[in-house]
Amino acid sequence: MEIVIIDGRVTTEPGEINTPQAKKARGIANFLPRPELLRDAIIVHNQDEHTTSIRFDTTAGPIRIVLPVAQGFEFHIIHDSETGPRILGTFRGASLSVRAAAYRISEFLRTRGLK
Repeated sequence: MEIVIIDGRVTTEPGEINTPQAKKARGIANFLPRPELLRDAIIVHNQDEHTTSIRFDTTAGPIRIVLPVAQGFEFHIIHDSETGPRILGTFRGASLSVRAAAYRISEFLRTRGLK
């Protein structure tokens, strides 16, 4: 499932979103190694903040993996708690294949008991 946020409005119509980050997010979501991750992954295109992320609902609350905006940047793993967003971790991976990035995301969530 994909969600698009434009001007503060949420819609489920991805429309013409074919940015490099959107394509990479779709690829990563398709290669998530565990069925529960694959089933629960939601791609969020936030046009207001110019970000693309993959969102998971966990026992600790929603977790977003924000994709790097360009080479040399990092993936950010953010917990959206009631008190506001909090960065749980980062990892370099703008140059990783989508399969390798999916594995790293899966292992990050698994080793911390989040999913």
